[in-house]
Amino acid sequence: MMRVLLIEDHPADVLLLQASLELIGLEWTLDDAPTFAEAARRWPGGNFGMLVLDLNLPDGHGLELLARALELASGTPVVVLSGLANREVAAQAVGLGARAYVIKGLDAAEELQQIVAQFA
Repeated sequence: MMRVLLIEDHPADVLLLQASLELIGLEWTLDDAPTFAEAARRWPGGNFGMLVLDLNLPDGHGLELLARALELASGTPVVVLSGLANREVAAQAVGLGARAYVIKGLDAAEELQQIVAQFA
């Protein structure tokens, strides 16, 4: 079973994603960190198979934060999970190296489940 690290600072978004995943049948373990700094502390030795990143955190935002996440994950798939439905930002994120750009909401869990299945 793959371990996925979700970097998300809004507890309601974490709970929504966890509840949605339970409804569709979770095939991976979701850990969460509220800041990039916390995720960076937990990443080494965490044996994570994927990193899922919100682009708006207390200690970073936007594509600069994605660049930091790609460096941290170094070869591990990084997926952006965002509340911003912006095709230009999504294209830039994928261009920088994100494997996907997923919009937060009820469908996010299904999309993430499909992405994880590709890399499991």
